[in-house]
Amino acid sequence: MRCLSCGLERAERYPDLDRDEVRIYPAAYFERAVVEESRRSAILRELLADLEARLGRRGRLLDVGAGEGQLVRAALACGWQAEGTDASSAAVEIMRQRYGLIAHHGEVERLGLPAAAFDAVVMSHALEHVRDPGSTLTAVRERLVPGGLLRVEVPNLAGLSARAKDLQSQLGLKRHPWRHYSTGHHFWFFTPRTLALTIASAGFESLALLAPARQWGARGAGLRLINATYQRFLWGGHVVAFARRPDSEPSGAA
Repeated sequence: MRCLSCGLERAERYPDLDRDEVRIYPAAYFERAVVEESRRSAILRELLADLEARLGRRGRLLDVGAGEGQLVRAALACGWQAEGTDASSAAVEIMRQRYGLIAHHGEVERLGLPAAAFDAVVMSHALEHVRDPGSTLTAVRERLVPGGLLRVEVPNLAGLSARAKDLQSQLGLKRHPWRHYSTGHHFWFFTPRTLALTIASAGFESLALLAPARQWGARGAGLRLINATYQRFLWGGHVVAFARRPDSEPSGAA
């Protein structure tokens, strides 16, 4: 379904997580990521260094949709205080039992986490999974300190690769048309514009919107040129938004 006003796309129905979360997010869903941990470690360190540079300090970090907890563990190793949330009981069990992390099971708006308790919140490929992005982001804003930093990363529906796969699907050239939407576990489908609008509607101040060809390790003149072109047109496969909780908010803001 697509909103005729803003263009944001979503699945027709959201699942009953109490009944279906084990089927949608089985343990194997997260074990695959554990196997790839060594490949991701350098990326996570770069992400945390970038987060620290933008925030101006380390502090208390909340990873919403933390999965198996790789970012939480990397943050702790880098000197942050860090904890995670996930709607999947399998993910939370891995974080708690295997790694001894502070992990909260459930949707962030229903967890009762303390207000103004975190300096930074990361949602890496999590917002496309939630029941209501506006409600989730509002709950995240309330849990950030004034001036606190939000980093959101989602698949880019307007990216060059996604557009090519759309066209192939429309022309019947793909063996599995529309598979790139990942509708079995993705329920919201963002472009840079709709992501920016969704974040702003939750009361955040926008800081940056990125969609380069390669987010990390873009070395060499040719790759830098490609990155600059992709960033100019926001063509990358993922879109990353940075925003902050305002230092002061209108009276009566949620």
